[in-house]
Amino acid sequence: MIISNKQVQSVMKVYGEQNNVGKSAKTEKAQSAKGQDQVILSSGVQEFGQVLQRAVAMSDVRPAKVSELSKKIQAGTYQVDAKDVADKMIGRMLVDDLL
Repeated sequence: MIISNKQVQSVMKVYGEQNNVGKSAKTEKAQSAKGQDQVILSSGVQEFGQVLQRAVAMSDVRPAKVSELSKKIQAGTYQVDAKDVADKMIGRMLVDDLL
């Protein structure tokens, strides 16, 4: 699965909006508590944070695929279908425009 930059930005925007809403509610509670600062994150936000950290830590490199392609290139058997490349480029462009 390929995740585009626009998709990541959309998720981060939603996360930021949810985070800001939560902060304003927490600020009101904190002010009423008089002198007690406390941050309470919902389990959904905590889970999202963990998933986001794992996604950032993941490598974009697939060693098995790189090895396979390197062998094909060295053997001179690697062929690129121009139509497939063009189809994927146009498809990605359309997906990005829809988001």
